[in-house]
Amino acid sequence: MLRIILLAIFPWLPAYLFERIDFYFGISGNIYWYYQLSGTRLEADVVSFALGGILVAYLLRPRWAVIQVFLSAALIWTLFYEACSTFRTGGLLHSGCYQTGPDGLAGFRLMAMMFSFGALPAIVKAASKRDALNRTVRPAIALAGGVVITVVMAWFPLTAWFSGVTYLSTLVVFQGLILAGVPQMATGMLAARIGRSLKIAASSGVVSLLALSAGLWTLSCPNCDRSILYPLVPSWAFFAFLGGLLELGLPQRFRFSLGDSWLGRIRLEDLRRVGVAVVLTVCLWTLVAYGFWDPRVLYASSISPTRADLTLGQSSYPYVAGYYNSTQYRICCLQLGVSFVEANVQLLAPDNFLMAGMGVQSPNCCVDGWDLGWRADVFLLPNSSLIVSGSSWTTCDSNANCGGYFWQQLRYHAQVRLNPQNMSAPIYLRMMWEPTNINGQTLYQANWYYDTTNVSWTRFGSFLPDFREGPYFDIGIPGGVPTNLPQGATYFYQFGIASKIPVSGWRVLLLYPSFQYQGSWRVMERANIIQGDYSFWKAEYRWGGEPYEGVTAQANLTDPNIPPGTALSHALGFGPRQATGLRQGWLLECPRLSMRLG
Repeated sequence: MLRIILLAIFPWLPAYLFERIDFYFGISGNIYWYYQLSGTRLEADVVSFALGGILVAYLLRPRWAVIQVFLSAALIWTLFYEACSTFRTGGLLHSGCYQTGPDGLAGFRLMAMMFSFGALPAIVKAASKRDALNRTVRPAIALAGGVVITVVMAWFPLTAWFSGVTYLSTLVVFQGLILAGVPQMATGMLAARIGRSLKIAASSGVVSLLALSAGLWTLSCPNCDRSILYPLVPSWAFFAFLGGLLELGLPQRFRFSLGDSWLGRIRLEDLRRVGVAVVLTVCLWTLVAYGFWDPRVLYASSISPTRADLTLGQSSYPYVAGYYNSTQYRICCLQLGVSFVEANVQLLAPDNFLMAGMGVQSPNCCVDGWDLGWRADVFLLPNSSLIVSGSSWTTCDSNANCGGYFWQQLRYHAQVRLNPQNMSAPIYLRMMWEPTNINGQTLYQANWYYDTTNVSWTRFGSFLPDFREGPYFDIGIPGGVPTNLPQGATYFYQFGIASKIPVSGWRVLLLYPSFQYQGSWRVMERANIIQGDYSFWKAEYRWGGEPYEGVTAQANLTDPNIPPGTALSHALGFGPRQATGLRQGWLLECPRLSMRLG
């Protein structure tokens, strides 16, 4: 009876209960425990299936254990993505279903990951039978087992890489070793133990790379270069073949004696242990460094499609900004003025840009990890034209709600090209949540506006988001929310400067960063400066990613010698630009920039 009960609840029930308890804390307003548990949700799910898989492998024969784990993973997928409940909060009806991701496959990937952790003990148990396995199915079992153990060893760094996410620079080497196929030594050992063949061992590395690439290829990653995978095929095959050698030794016709030297006294078992130790070191470091991922988004790649730099993930851009240094609260509308006081467009050629604008965060109502980034920017291009851009990003952290991996998607982008006679003339930007009537129902959509000297407020973009999103922006700095990132704080509302590659000789005036609060426009009363490596707009994601070296930033609130600019004399429209006594502008200046290669 006890055996039946254990098989009925493992490995799926502990993972499901952990997710439901955390979800309950979220919708009931218990924020402390919600975030405490949410940060370890994926780890809890993995442990549930890994330990549950060991128990199931002990209670059942390998083939039935694999089937049991598969049914448990399928049940988790059904409960999280199909049979999920609806609930009401804030007067609105919401769905508790987890995110399927930009390509709709996040749930299936989560199921595959959990299945692999749960099925590996049964496959290892089957491998211990060695020659007792059926010769006909032995190669297929060996190759399938190779894919399963590869998922267990390399899931987190590989899914991150396919999404364009890398470690912080000091830890990238471990992701590089996994991409090069070093863990395939363990894959080759397992495949050789089951298949009793070096050919099968080498093939397991190739099959594992092809299987994971096919399952992750559709992940969104603008500007990512995946051609690196082609030369990795022989590398994965080599390390898998090496693992097969460590398991089976050299074929009889190639064996030779080293005599009584110290090399001759080294046993194959000792070499196998060294190989396993290398694999464990590389793979376990990915868990130790789990909180040091480096995801970032900034602009629509269609504006400037060429890659900025050669990295393992998405390009990283120099960025410097001011942020609203206040406690967190929610507002509907934001405004910022931009003036390119001085910029040498000849330095931007051939495919660079200078970007100035603002970015802000908004969360979904109830599911941790899924957050939205919003931007309104002005791009100065090498041909002296200006592009007014509005964009909305959806991003997800690597928890169960997101399929167990990072992903990001530019879900909306609008732009207008301007050719002003005076490049330094201020351009004002607004992002606003405004009501709209659709089929007799009042909904809220995000609208983007711009205003210039000759053109009054003009809407150039509108986006009706997912019904689970709240119609507001978060500004300020969240308090009391734990984070596992070394940088610490999250800066919801930022306004700053970026470019594709560092460029010198520019001066940009950022005018009157403002927001609408309780029906009235207010100028931001306090701010600090951050560089791109600290520009977190949510717990995991940043704007830009790299510091903009050589940039000085000043505010006329603290330096009366900096004029508030000519924006007030060109005031059109409404809002804070018509108010009197507003002298809150920001001047970011990069008079010279020194770079050295070597």
